[in-house]
Formats: sequence, structure tokens, C-alpha cells
Amino acid sequence: MKAMISLIRLMIMGFLCLLVFPGWAESVPAPSVGQVTLTIGSSQVVRAGQVSPLIRGSAIQVGDRIETSASGHVHIRFVDQARISVRPNSVLVVQTYHFDPVDPTQNAVKFQLEQGVVRAISGEAAHQAKDRFRLNTPLVAIGVRGTDFTTQATPLGSAVVVNQGAIVLTPLGGGCSAMALGPCEGAQARVLSASMRGTALVYRANMSEPSFQPLNSLKGTDHITPILQQEQQGAAESSEVVADSKAPGTVASLLPQRSGLVWGRWQTTAVPGDNLTVPFLAALQGNQVTVGDGYYFLFRNTGVPQLLGGVTGVAQFGLQGGAASYRSSGNVYSAASLQGGTLGIDFTHDTFATTLSVTSPTTGLQTLTSAGSINPTTGIFVNGSGSSHVAGAVSLDTLQAGYLFNKPLTNGGALLGATLWGR
Repeated sequence: MKAMISLIRLMIMGFLCLLVFPGWAESVPAPSVGQVTLTIGSSQVVRAGQVSPLIRGSAIQVGDRIETSASGHVHIRFVDQARISVRPNSVLVVQTYHFDPVDPTQNAVKFQLEQGVVRAISGEAAHQAKDRFRLNTPLVAIGVRGTDFTTQATPLGSAVVVNQGAIVLTPLGGGCSAMALGPCEGAQARVLSASMRGTALVYRANMSEPSFQPLNSLKGTDHITPILQQEQQGAAESSEVVADSKAPGTVASLLPQRSGLVWGRWQTTAVPGDNLTVPFLAALQGNQVTVGDGYYFLFRNTGVPQLLGGVTGVAQFGLQGGAASYRSSGNVYSAASLQGGTLGIDFTHDTFATTLSVTSPTTGLQTLTSAGSINPTTGIFVNGSGSSHVAGAVSLDTLQAGYLFNKPLTNGGALLGATLWGR
């Protein structure tokens, strides 16, 4: 009985101490979920309203807001060996971080990139429970599939490149809540994998859906900077798409063996007017993507002789095949057809010029013209100036070329498709 009375007295005294000295209850430090391994320049952490400089060895806790200056750069290693690199002029919030090596279903990792650039390399928490990882930006949700990726966020847009694995990007809103964990599914979800090197997945506030775009086309666009390009030095530079008019077949039979250009599609079912493409994963076998727009992707065989940069003179290419569709203002597709065209490439001055005749029952005969520069290292070309858009690539042996096209029309519709050329 005396022991019980003593215990009650101790409990009452403890309660009174908390009332008199409430700070005692708050003095127990929150568990650390990571540690700063490198700092360059000036950076700080905002924790419970208090601002502290970040130095090597600083602990990172859930709720921390990491802010880097124009010269600041911070590397963080988390308890599950995940790594985050926070670049200059960035703000990253650690919203949730729980790693349970015994029960992966309890893992939960969530970041909010308010602005700037971060590179994230997944740790055990995400590897064991990919559906429990999320990185939000002001506009999109990003889930992972075992990944090393870089994200850039501004109030107007977000862009992602992938170095390893794959990510799923979905605009926030509708069925995609910022409060959830894991990737969002749905019609607007897009997957970007490391095999699509040289391509960024971009979403801006004025877009209806995310878009695959060439890295080099992002310079100066909505403040998206060349930092993303630094993550993929030497990568292919373009992205926008294609298809062909020959009958579907095996990947090997689609195009002449000597050049190894092949068109793949992301969707399960081909759109009207596309009789060339094979499924994305089939086209990926032994090939590397060069350009793509979310539906068509042009793959190139890297096993053929590498002649880019070593060829001079002007070459004329003949149209070997293509795919064409008319898309109405209501986003309804119908088949169109190609009526011929020309493609000239000046390998000495790294330029191209093309004309293409396209017809459909709705539009009648329309002519597309485009000209621009070619990257001498990658053989990729993009031209969005004027009334038409073209993006394509030359085969490594310079014997073939392919490009996608998109020609907006005055009725709100557009003619779009892809071509394949040879010499």
C-alpha cells in the first residue's frame, strides 16, 4: 500500500513539474532520420520556427525545411542509405520519414520540393515499399520504381530526368492528392525511365497533361535551367515522336537491318493512321530512345557503325514510310496519309531542310516545311519555330533519318505523325 502511495505521489509531482516547467516536455529531441554529409556555400535548416546553419554532421529530422542560398549545396544521407542532393536556391521539406527494416509496409517517405532542384537516390525504404514514397512539387506528385532521379520545381512548372530506374509523374488535383503516399495512377500519369536518356518529363501550369521533351529545349523555359542537363552529360537531346505506314511486324523486320531505327508507342492501342509502331518495351530491346512525345518514340540501334561527326557534304533522303493522323479540336483522331516529301541534310554545316505533304478527308492537302540545325554529336534535331513543329534523329551510320511532325490548323485541329527516310 505504501509503495502504491509513493508511486502516486511521484506521478503527481511529475505532472506538476510539467505544468511549472512545460519546456521539459519539449526538450526531448526528435529522432534523427538523416545527416548532412557535405555542404558548400551557405545553407540553413528551419526547425520549429528556429533557423540554424547547416554544416557537415548536422542531424536532419522530420519537419525540417532545408533552404540553400545561391551558392548553397547540401548532401544528406538518410537512415536507410537514401541520398538527397539539394542544389542552390532550393527549398526542400522532409514531411515524413519512417524506415522499418522488419516490416516494410510501415515504411513512409515523403518530401515537398517547394522550389529549386534536388537529386534523389532511393534507399531501402523506397526499394522495399515503392508505393510508400512520394516527392511533391507545387504542381505534381512523383512516385518511384527504384530510382536515381533529379527534379526541378518552380511555381509554374516541374521537370524530371531519370538516371536509373523509373518515376511516375502525375499532376496534382482530381484523383491525385498531395496528402497521399506513392505514385498516383490515372490518365494523366506518365512514366519516365532511364532508358529514355536525354529526355525530360515536363509539366507546366498551362498544360493539359505532362509532356516528354528534349533536355536542350528546356533552357530558359519557365525558369527551368540547364542544371537538369548536367545530370545526363552527353545524353541525347531531343524528344518528340514518330510512326510509319508499313504493316506492323517484328522489331527486326520493321526497318532495314543496316540502320536500326525503330518506332515504338507508349499506348497499348495504336491511334488511327499508325500502322508502324510496336509496343514500347519491344522497341526498347537492344535500342536507345532518341525522341518521343508521350505516344511515339524513335529508337536507335547503337550497335551500327558510329559515323556521326565524321561525315561531310549534303545528302538527299527519300521518304520510306510514315504515319499520319488528324486530331480534331475535340481531341478525336482519324487517319491521314502522306503524299510525299523531301529531306536534305547538310552534314558539313549540321543543318536540315524538309517538306512534307499530308492529306486527310477533313483538311485536304496540307504542306509542312521546316528547317533547322542538327546536333553533330547526337544527330538529333528539333525545330518548333514557325507554324509547324518537327523533331527527329539521324541513324548512327547516317543512312537513315526519322522525325515526328505536328502542324496546327486554323480550325483548332492538327495534323501529326512521323516519317522515316533513307538514302
